[in-house]
Amino acid sequence: MINSRAEGAGSRPPLVTRPLLLRFVSIIGASTSFYLLLSVVPLYAEVCGGGYAAGLATGALMLATVGGGLATPRFVARFGYRLALVAGQVLLGTPTLVLTASGSTVWITAVCVVRGLGFAFTVVAGGALTASLIPARAPW
Repeated sequence: MINSRAEGAGSRPPLVTRPLLLRFVSIIGASTSFYLLLSVVPLYAEVCGGGYAAGLATGALMLATVGGGLATPRFVARFGYRLALVAGQVLLGTPTLVLTASGSTVWITAVCVVRGLGFAFTVVAGGALTASLIPARAPW
């Protein structure tokens, strides 16, 4: 008996593969890590360091994200998409442990800089990696 489903599909590769599913999991993890602390860290900085600390933390995060986004293509060219994505996720997640140890404005700002770099690596390298994991399909 001929498998009509496989015959009708024209031997196209499946759209959702195991590597793509793993990438979806990494997107959820990175997004959760980033967005949960996006509004909490400035509040924490304001409580610990005064009124200017919240703006300093937010500005440091934004500046590092833009700078990291500009530097990511060079990093990817040298080390590849997967290593850049792993580095970005490590830089995004692990520095938050420093926030539990110290409430100093300097430490909070440093954590925001490192997390901004991690977010930039995760978004730029992760987006390109996701595009490479989707199989090419004919439009018809």
